[in-house]
Amino acid sequence: MPMGSLVKIAKTLRTHWKKSTLAACLTIYGCNYMRNRHRDNLLRRHYCQEALKYGRENIALHQRPRRVTVFLNPAANKGRAKKIFEKTAAPILYLAGIEINLVATEYEGQLKKYMAVLDPKDTDAVVIAGGGGTLLEAVTGLLRQNKERNLTSIPIGIIPLGGKNRFSKLWFGEDSDEVKTMAEAAFAVVQAVTKKVDVIKFVGEEDKCIYSLIGLEAGAYRDAEDRKSKYWYFGPLKSYWTYLRTVMSKWPATIEASVNYIEATETNMKEEEEDLNVLISKQRWNFVDFLLGRKKKFKVQEQENKEKLEEQEREEENHRVTQDVSTIELTVTNSALVNTNTPFQALQLSIGPSEPKKFEFISEGWSRVKKPNNLTPTTSEGYNSVLVKKIHLEVNEKDKWYNIDGESFEAMPVDISLLKKKLTMFCRPDQAVNT
Repeated sequence: MPMGSLVKIAKTLRTHWKKSTLAACLTIYGCNYMRNRHRDNLLRRHYCQEALKYGRENIALHQRPRRVTVFLNPAANKGRAKKIFEKTAAPILYLAGIEINLVATEYEGQLKKYMAVLDPKDTDAVVIAGGGGTLLEAVTGLLRQNKERNLTSIPIGIIPLGGKNRFSKLWFGEDSDEVKTMAEAAFAVVQAVTKKVDVIKFVGEEDKCIYSLIGLEAGAYRDAEDRKSKYWYFGPLKSYWTYLRTVMSKWPATIEASVNYIEATETNMKEEEEDLNVLISKQRWNFVDFLLGRKKKFKVQEQENKEKLEEQEREEENHRVTQDVSTIELTVTNSALVNTNTPFQALQLSIGPSEPKKFEFISEGWSRVKKPNNLTPTTSEGYNSVLVKKIHLEVNEKDKWYNIDGESFEAMPVDISLLKKKLTMFCRPDQAVNT
């Protein structure tokens, strides 16, 4: 290029520097957008090619293709969930030769009704495509119906489509690349490698049950996170402003509660925790048993089971603790999610400080903005944690709320327990090896 042309271009850029700067920014943004889009397409192609290998495998004449029921929440991710699912996850499932039955929910609570009529004979697996609230609703609906039908034997897959997918990030690992995370989740369904998962059971008033995969949070951090949507006019700074606003209002923003729990021990966590009715139902006898004189044997077993349960209850009373707490935060979660080095799995009850300094609260809150999927505070100072088998939690204030797996529930008296290895979920092969 002639020197005169270069000088002319330089003068033009200098004269119209604002337009030149804007054009440069738009060019850089466009190049990055196209590069990321091309990379995402390459990722989709890679996983589709891998899925096609499974789809080309031969099956016997008497066999049928795998049948998977996908429950999709189209309202997730601001109404973009269906489009994202069809672009990334659906091709992987179809190319693997899986027979897909896609069911789109229309309103909140409908998924529980679908679970009420789900027949294990009609599907080989269930895939939940949505956010954390969709997953919570599915797990709750599934386990509420498990008494009548053996639904826990159905493997569950997760396609993270919501704005918040906390459990999926804990399950598959945190990755900033959403397309890769979604493709890996869909491919896990194709590979059909499974792993048992613990569930936390919450029993409230009138014996209403909620089944959670992460746990419960209550206190100032939960409240601040819940309020941040009100500060939408701060844009991306709303997540930081909500913690500043908290310390400007009523302080300390503590929660008053009563906790009654049974301390977990290696012994009582290994004991079989079946309901007496379940034990008795397993000992059904028929007319042949009557002829062979087995009725007396069943009665003896029934009495032994009753005595065993009564002995367990007496032993648990020796480990019962009751205390009133005033804290900035109270959490109950599965110990396996927060500390893999615990000698045994149990519920972990964590109680934060009662009067933290304002700076400490803001600093901790801002740290959680950067790492929203952490289940433990960045600093353990002032926090007391204990492993428990069961816990009864009762908040002594009105207008307080719990956060259970990202969903808000009114703070009512609740009994919490851990159901070990209750569900079967699809996972990566390396996760199953580390079981």
